[in-house]
Amino acid sequence: MGKIFKFKKPTKNDVINEIKNALLVMVGTFVLALGTELFIIPSGLDTGGLSGIAVCFKYAGFPFEPELVITILTWLLFFLGLIVLGWQFSVKTLISTIFYPVALYFIKYLSSVFPWLLVTNSESLKVLIDGLGEVTITALVPLLSAVFGGVFVGAGCAITFLGGGSTGGVDIITFVLCKYIKALKSSVSFFMIDAIIVVVGFFFMKDIVLCLEGVLSAFIAAIVIDKLFLGSSKSFVANIVTEKYEEITKDIIEKLDRTTSLVDIQGGYTKESKKMIMFSFSMRDYSTLIAIVSKHDKRAFMTISKAHDISGEGFTFKPSDKIEKEDIEKE
Repeated sequence: MGKIFKFKKPTKNDVINEIKNALLVMVGTFVLALGTELFIIPSGLDTGGLSGIAVCFKYAGFPFEPELVITILTWLLFFLGLIVLGWQFSVKTLISTIFYPVALYFIKYLSSVFPWLLVTNSESLKVLIDGLGEVTITALVPLLSAVFGGVFVGAGCAITFLGGGSTGGVDIITFVLCKYIKALKSSVSFFMIDAIIVVVGFFFMKDIVLCLEGVLSAFIAAIVIDKLFLGSSKSFVANIVTEKYEEITKDIIEKLDRTTSLVDIQGGYTKESKKMIMFSFSMRDYSTLIAIVSKHDKRAFMTISKAHDISGEGFTFKPSDKIEKEDIEKE
């Protein structure tokens, strides 16, 4: 007779947490859309990602609205992730996939009703033309857009991550590449894809200053994500209780280039002996780890916490450790 799995009824706290996470993902997605629609797209900044691709289409002369390009690519990449990476991974991006294009069009409508929402239509900047000259103002607009667009985009992504979701987009291409190219690290793949989009945009834009402002905006977004998502910490510690510890450990070593520790534990209620995987990782590895665990054991019990400080192989030394190490080497 086959093993019967009992359905565990979700508690009130489980439901509240799921609603809270879903709301965080929606708020994060809306903030991301604000940064994209009010700053990035109107100023024609190529910051990488789907908005960067949409801007490239615009500069290449294609008669497509950037919002339409983003919507089509968002759904195409979602289905690519669903087919290649599985539904466990794709469900994390579903809320953003649905809500992001809607938010973009909604904000575009608002900006048409209230033109003052756009930096490019700011009356205060137009007043300065008499004193500073139109050329100065033309240069100031994309710079302001780069700064505040980066802040909004970074904050939106961070809030989405805090809700346990993912913004999807070109991140899905990263995970697909890492799945088939075992030697490719996710951090390298992230950088490589965004770099390609920025470089392609440069050839279409033919404006080095505008290109650098796009890079500046992406850099600001990365800093904001780091501060909001991690706080002062730059690393996480994961504890994973699973029967598939061998498969998960193998993928962590190969895909994240991190080593793990296997700890023998005993269930407090069942008294069953189990294995727990314990390892440290960076923010860039977060989504990949979730995908790895979901792939092998969707019933795994996993806790993730911020690490106050980590030093040693694969991580940076603390200042005092670094000084001692240099003194030892001199001796």
